[in-house]
Amino acid sequence: MKMQWMLILILTLSNSVLAAPSKPAPRKPKEGQNEAAIRHHKEGLRHRDAAWVYEEKMSGTEGEDRETYARFIQDLYNRALEEFAKATEQDSTYYQAFSSLGYVKRKTGDMDGAFAAYNRALTLNPNYAEAIEYRAEAYLIMGQVEEMKKAYGVLAALNRPHAARLLTFVTQWADGATDADMATFLRTWASEQKEKLGEVKTFVEKW
Repeated sequence: MKMQWMLILILTLSNSVLAAPSKPAPRKPKEGQNEAAIRHHKEGLRHRDAAWVYEEKMSGTEGEDRETYARFIQDLYNRALEEFAKATEQDSTYYQAFSSLGYVKRKTGDMDGAFAAYNRALTLNPNYAEAIEYRAEAYLIMGQVEEMKKAYGVLAALNRPHAARLLTFVTQWADGATDADMATFLRTWASEQKEKLGEVKTFVEKW
C-alpha cells in the first residue's frame, strides 16, 4: 500500500521533475507551425521519459512491488500516447510526433498502430533516423529479422549513433529470446556489425 501511494504521488509530479533527458528534443516553433502540437509532443515526451526512469527502477523489484511499477509505467505510456496523438491531430506533418506515437503504441501493445505511425513518419521524412531505428526494433519484435537488418544497413550509412543504438537493442533482445539458435545468431550478427561500425557513444533507451 505504501508503494502504491508513493507511485501515485510521483505520477502527479512526473511532468516537471521526473522526466529523463528527452530524445529527440521537440521542435522549436517556426512561423506557421502549430505551437499546440509542439506542446502536446513535449508533454508526451515527459511522460515517456518518466516511464523509462521507472522501467529502470522496476528491474530491481519483484512480486507486488513489481506489479505496481508495471501498472504505473503503463499509465505513463498511456498518457504519452494521448499527448502524441493530439500532436499528430494538430499537425499532420509532424513526423517527430508520429515517430514518438509509434514508440508508445508499441509499448502499449498496438503493433499495427506502431507500424502505421512509423510508416507515416517516414513518408513525411524518409531519412528520419529515430523512426527508422524504432521501426527496425519493431521488426525484430515481430520476428522480421531480415527487415530489421535492412533497416540497420540504412542507419549505418545515415546515422551511426542510431545504428549503434539499434545494435544494443538487438543484443538486449537476444538476451531475452527463448529460441537459443536465434539468440546466438543475433548476438553474433550484432557483434560483427559493432566491430564494423566502430566506437560510437550513444544513449540507449529502455525497450
